[in-house]
Amino acid sequence: MPQKEAKEEWKYDADYIRYVESGESAAVFVVRDIAISIPTKGKWTDIISMSPYWQDKDGRAFRWIAAELFPRKIRPDYSECKTDEEKKYITWKTAHEDISQQRSEGYSGPKYLILCTLHDKNKGKLKKFTLTGIFKRYRSEDGEIRDIQQEEGMPDKPETINLPLPHKWEYKITYLKKLNNEQAEYIESHEAELKAKIDAEGKSSPEIFGFKSGKKKESRK
Repeated sequence: MPQKEAKEEWKYDADYIRYVESGESAAVFVVRDIAISIPTKGKWTDIISMSPYWQDKDGRAFRWIAAELFPRKIRPDYSECKTDEEKKYITWKTAHEDISQQRSEGYSGPKYLILCTLHDKNKGKLKKFTLTGIFKRYRSEDGEIRDIQQEEGMPDKPETINLPLPHKWEYKITYLKKLNNEQAEYIESHEAELKAKIDAEGKSSPEIFGFKSGKKKESRK
């Protein structure tokens, strides 16, 4: 393999591409960085079941996430990494190897069900731009410039427009429960049925999974 491709192996690994594009990497982020009561320090997070969907074009949301934790027995080697993307790939590759080896040895880690919502912190927020040039060039108070395609003649005096701010997504945990093996296996084997129930009700709830409702919310700042 050419040296350039070797250094950018993450671009060509089909399993890693699937991990990122399927939403699994985002699910790992939720478990590791948002669900603060799950003891992930020194552990690998393996997503054993999830139901992702797009809340908007760039908002990856989840009907649920079920995860299993494994001790980190193999340490990633970042000595050849020059970019953050390479480090992410090496982390995933090491975790994949470590988890597979432990599973083959019969290890079964603690499992958790996570329900979460996705909120846009910029929802409804606008930014004001004032016309500053003859080509429909608008400038905001903080100096940002937007060029808007001109459809008609220029106005007689400066005009302003309000544009929505880009999405700023935030996950919030609505329910979290430690699962036994039987409960985890039920979720894994009834994904289609659970998804249909959630879609019919319009939201995820503990009752759909056979648990009592809880008010627990948490997030990592």
